[in-house]
Amino acid sequence: MPRKSIFWIAVLCSLTIALVGLSGCRAKDPVIVAPPATETSVPEEPEIPPVWPLTGLVADNVEETLRRTLSVKIDNHPQSGSKVGINEADVVFETLAEGGITRFNAIYQSEVPDTVMPVRSARESDVVLVPQFGDALFFYSGSSASVRNSIRSAGIADMEHGVIGSDLYRRSTDRRAPHNLMVELAKAYEVARTRGFDIATPEPIKGFSFQNEHDEEASAPTGGTGATQVTIPFSPHANTAWDWDAENELWMRTQGGSAQYSEEDRQISANTVIVMWAQHSPASQGTYAIDLVSGGEASIFMEGTRFDGRWEGSVDAPPVFKDALGNEMFLTPGRIWISVVKPGDAIESSYDGVYPADTSDGAE
Repeated sequence: MPRKSIFWIAVLCSLTIALVGLSGCRAKDPVIVAPPATETSVPEEPEIPPVWPLTGLVADNVEETLRRTLSVKIDNHPQSGSKVGINEADVVFETLAEGGITRFNAIYQSEVPDTVMPVRSARESDVVLVPQFGDALFFYSGSSASVRNSIRSAGIADMEHGVIGSDLYRRSTDRRAPHNLMVELAKAYEVARTRGFDIATPEPIKGFSFQNEHDEEASAPTGGTGATQVTIPFSPHANTAWDWDAENELWMRTQGGSAQYSEEDRQISANTVIVMWAQHSPASQGTYAIDLVSGGEASIFMEGTRFDGRWEGSVDAPPVFKDALGNEMFLTPGRIWISVVKPGDAIESSYDGVYPADTSDGAE
C-alpha cells in the first residue's frame, strides 16, 4: 500500500478516536426524579353523637329521638300512693291543684316504662304545657267541661281514659279508686297509631339547653351558691323538699317529711330541680290557670349549687333559663323536675358543706 494512503488512514482513525472520546466526556442530561406523591391529611371533625332533646343524654341514633313525646297526668293526693313510672320521665312539672295539693305532668321520650300510675284528671295548665313538649300525646282521666273544650280547641292528641278505655287503661287491685288507674304506656304508640295519630316527628323537637363537651359555649354556669337541700312549701298538704345525694349525683325527694317513692324502694329523684315563679289565676272548681309563657323568676339547682335567674316561655318549646345578666344557663344533662309556684312564695335552700360546690361567694 502506498505510504500516503497509510498516512490518511491513520489520520482518519485518530479523528474517530478523538470524536468518540469527546462524546464520552460530554455531560449527560440531568435525570429528573419526581418526588413520591404524598396525601395531605385533613383532620376529621369529631362525630357529635345525637342526644335526647329533653335530657341532653346521648341517644343510640337520631331516629329514636324523633319519637313523639308522651304526657301523663299523675295524682299527688296524700293518699294516692307511690308514683309508678315517674322516675323514667324525662321531665316532670309539678303544679298546684285545688285544696293545696299538687299534680304532676310527666313527659316521657327517652324512656317509656311499662305502666304509669296513678293517672288523674287534666287541669288548665296542661293545655299550655303539652304543646310545649313537641305536641305530646296526652294521657289523663277526665277533666272539667271547660278544660275538655280547651283541649279540643288546642288540637291536642287526646288519649284520655274515657276515649281509649281498656285498650290502654286498667285498675290496680292494690289501691282504692280513684287512685288506682294505670296506663300501659308501653303500648301507647301502637294504640295511638290505630287512632290516626302520628307517633314520630319529622325532626327532633325543641328541648332544653344542656351543657355539652362538644360545644365550648355550652358550659356550666359560673357563680351560684352552695345548696344541698331545697324546701318548696306549696301548701301544708304539699310541703316538699329535695336533698342532694353527692354519691349518686341526684336530688332525692321528700314530701311531708317522708321520702316519696316511685315504686318499691325507689325514691323519687332528679338530676336537676328547678323552681319557676308564674302567675296563677283562679279557674273552675278551685283550680288555677297558670301562665307558663310570660316568664318570671327561677332558681335552678344543679350538682349541689343554686343558680338564681329568670325563665322565658314559649307556646311551642320548653322554658329557657337565663342568669341575672341575661346569659343562657346550660343545664346538667339528665332528668329534670320543675316545680311551679306562685309569685311571692318563698323557698328555702341550705348547704351542709359535704359537697364541693362551685360557688362564687365562698358559701360554707
